[in-house]
Amino acid sequence: MATTTAKKAVLFDLGNTLWHIPERPPVDEIRKETVRRIYGLLGTWGVEPEGELRFLGRDIRLAIGAADKAAYESDQVSPDIPELVQTLVATKGLDISLEQSADLWHTWNLEGSFFGRRLFDDAIDTLDELRSRGLRFGCVTNRPYGGSTFLKEVTDLGLDDYFEVMSVSCDLGYMKPHAKIYEHALTAMDVAPEETVMVGDSLIADVRGAQVLGMTSVWNRHHEIDENNTDHVEPDFVIDELSELLHLPILQPNGRTPAG
Repeated sequence: MATTTAKKAVLFDLGNTLWHIPERPPVDEIRKETVRRIYGLLGTWGVEPEGELRFLGRDIRLAIGAADKAAYESDQVSPDIPELVQTLVATKGLDISLEQSADLWHTWNLEGSFFGRRLFDDAIDTLDELRSRGLRFGCVTNRPYGGSTFLKEVTDLGLDDYFEVMSVSCDLGYMKPHAKIYEHALTAMDVAPEETVMVGDSLIADVRGAQVLGMTSVWNRHHEIDENNTDHVEPDFVIDELSELLHLPILQPNGRTPAG
């Protein structure tokens, strides 16, 4: 366990670590909003949603899901989503530019606010307390989109002031647990792996990915998560609520023993 060196930084995953979706909208509501947005965009291009184009939302979802899964289970090289969508649309007889493909992708991708995404109740208090102890924060996350759309979601939830670096898979081209996405954050923050803690909900992407580089891993085993540990990954620490970070011995101020 990489727990002996004093810790300077904490890297956080996002989904089911700092934020979550307590209750997703009904499937019909999601489908209806997706269709409305895609048909609206096609209309601005002078394209009628006929034939196979009527199922564009479904087909984008399936194509991206398959590409993400294949990448995660092989070389962890993040798929090029605009190129993927452009190729998919071409099979339906519609030639679009990469810029149009990116517009279609962002139109399809309903934002977190639509789904009711929110921070865990103890997220801000936990971050504030850890920061008061002198710890610095970075974000390392697998996301199918980044850039301004991602930054807006982070800002809308009040997290933009906390992270010194945001290492996003689609922006860097590598997905967790690939070493390069972690190395990007460590280099940007100028911290060594042994000085760093990684907190996330995935045993493979967050725990094993961090441990391979020598970071201390904290598995956020939230009640909603059911991940079969078929690879026998052993986290350095396990928590069920984010606020439990405050009681871990590795994150105490000035090396003090946690109270209680």
